[in-house]
Amino acid sequence: MNIKKPLLIAGAITAIGVTGLVGTAVVSAATDTSNSGTLVDKIAQKFNLNKADVQAVFDQNRTDHEAQRQANVQTKLDQAVKDGKLTADQESKILAKLKELQAQRDADKGTMKDKTPAERKAAMDAKKAELEQWAKDNNIPTQYLHFVGPHGHGPGM
Repeated sequence: MNIKKPLLIAGAITAIGVTGLVGTAVVSAATDTSNSGTLVDKIAQKFNLNKADVQAVFDQNRTDHEAQRQANVQTKLDQAVKDGKLTADQESKILAKLKELQAQRDADKGTMKDKTPAERKAAMDAKKAELEQWAKDNNIPTQYLHFVGPHGHGPGM
């Protein structure tokens, strides 16, 4: 059992890191301001479409995906409470932390792109440590950290 806990923590941390990197790449692709233009610009030009219409499709897809992800998290947490693995209070804390981190990511949007890889890693390590301490302080089992960790919806993670 002693080996399982570090493995669960490592797995949760890996999942957090991967989803953060994938999400950053997706947002970067849609909002890249380099000379090559954004993906939205390229699609609009290639198919002779209104850029605002193409952007609206991207935005709606992102909103739909986030809503589905939140519904899945709610379902899984509800089941954990039903199974006695979490209390209703722990579930509420996880959901509140999820909203807090999303707001923080939105506020920090774009700050990571100007950092070096070492600075980004240090920032992610600090956020990971902060999240682990929050879980410990709130008696949240570490296996549920993947619900509140960065899940790739914008730069800043």
